[in-house]
Amino acid sequence: MSNTVQISINDVAIGDILSSDLFVDRKLFMKKDNSLTSKAIDLLKKNHIYFVTIYRSPHHAKHVNQTAGQPSSDKHTLDWDELLLSVTDISNSVPIPLANSTVEFYSLLAELDTEIRYGQILKNEADILYLADLYDQILSNAPYKDYLTQLKNWDYYSYLHCIDAFILGTLFARKMRLKNLERLAIGYLLHDIGKLKIPLVILQKPSKLTRQEFEIMKKHTVEGEAIFKKLGLSDIAYLAKSHHERKDGGGYPQYQYAHDFAMELEILQIIDVYSAITMKRVYRDALRAADAFSLLYRDAHILNSELLTEFVDFIRIYPENSIVLLSDGKLAIVEKNNPQFPTSPRVKYIDTRKAFHVSINNHIKIKKLISYQPENLTQMLNNFYNELVSANVENAKKTYLKLVDNFKGYEFYIKIFIPVYRILNLLQMQKAIPESRYQQVMSYIDELMKKKIEELIDHNDYDEHVLILVDAAFQKQFLFTALIGLMHTERIFPHVLPTDAILEEILWISNNNNCTKTYVIYDSEHPNTLLNYSPNTFKISTNQLEQYMVNLTVESKDALQFHNLLDKFASK
Repeated sequence: MSNTVQISINDVAIGDILSSDLFVDRKLFMKKDNSLTSKAIDLLKKNHIYFVTIYRSPHHAKHVNQTAGQPSSDKHTLDWDELLLSVTDISNSVPIPLANSTVEFYSLLAELDTEIRYGQILKNEADILYLADLYDQILSNAPYKDYLTQLKNWDYYSYLHCIDAFILGTLFARKMRLKNLERLAIGYLLHDIGKLKIPLVILQKPSKLTRQEFEIMKKHTVEGEAIFKKLGLSDIAYLAKSHHERKDGGGYPQYQYAHDFAMELEILQIIDVYSAITMKRVYRDALRAADAFSLLYRDAHILNSELLTEFVDFIRIYPENSIVLLSDGKLAIVEKNNPQFPTSPRVKYIDTRKAFHVSINNHIKIKKLISYQPENLTQMLNNFYNELVSANVENAKKTYLKLVDNFKGYEFYIKIFIPVYRILNLLQMQKAIPESRYQQVMSYIDELMKKKIEELIDHNDYDEHVLILVDAAFQKQFLFTALIGLMHTERIFPHVLPTDAILEEILWISNNNNCTKTYVIYDSEHPNTLLNYSPNTFKISTNQLEQYMVNLTVESKDALQFHNLLDKFASK
């Protein structure tokens, strides 16, 4: 077996072999490495399993678009002349011919991780057929299909994101009983078409955009509006132009302050964010759906908060600590989400404190969300610290993803990195943490710090360049890396050399980078020959620097204030 692929249950052939355990209603239905029989496939369909992950051999892994309508030499591969079964009624299904765009749509559903991101919305087979038919209708318009194909070839993530917005937006707009649904579906499908005009180096950049790059990125909204008008879609061009606007005027491109956005636009504003943060990118892991809703609720004041609650009830994946109404009329709190089964959380009755999993008690369902208060930053930070101390790095990574959008550059160091360093070192001094765990966590934090520095370097326009000569041993220390990161947040670019660097190299680096000052960070006395060559050279001891860095967290300073540090400690 050479690789694995997630495919529609309608594409499965007798003899295909599962590459992962298969669960139905939280119960193990079939273990991996078992061959699928005709009876097993029928049972999966009757249990509303739409996708399975199987092993594929090279000759069995052809893309559906390449094999559509062509006979296969592999007896276990579906003949695309037979194509997919009707999903309107599995028990009375008959083979029907589907257009290539419909075959592609089913393949896209598999790519979008629908089981963990869409919750309950695609459990109804009629909804899948409705979307597939609507997708086929839209792409029967040659200009629409041409633009979408261009986007697919230009930036595949943007293409998948548009498909995602089409699925979520269309079904949610239908639930909200909006008119002109077919027209809105076109707008949702093409809402990011303006990204055809954005350079790939920006669209696919694996780190944070610079201010200039972000200004270019923002143009996709007005470029999209122009394409909509060119396609005769002037009446819905606002979907392309205004899906990044926010009620507080903090959006773009027009920075509108509005409390009366059209509902179809407010739907897209919510879904655009939900889709973006729950899909994996090169530079960022995907957030789980429940965590994504937590993040959206922190921004509820700039979105339609009532509509956001409707959307949560629509998906039926609830963030932890939500208060929900159960089908038995009782109130409960969502205690814990299971990443594998996000629609089956553990809940606890508020009155009796009895806890249970919703799916195990099938006669009791979550009826609707009553209230949700997002975790405050203090809670999240404490969770992050505790997860690191217990070496639960995987959970810490998820918590960090929730934290990143809440902090400015310097706050990562003052409120996350340095406090973690202090906590871990205190535990190490007290021998309260094993050395292996200490090294594991410090390695993770060091990795986060260096990644943040790389983002800052890429993003910043620097006001000043300085030269730092540092003791070789101290250069490897955690607090020195934190110092470098904090200097970048203040738009000071530090050029670092060891204190024993030769004079010619020091002068060359300083002159070629227009360094305004030179700072010598030393652990012990060193020859101060350099002081004879530059009037702007200062000395700081490692002890003084360490104390200042630690005090940043104690004093809750808003920034490093690097030059204040120099005024306090540096000597010529």
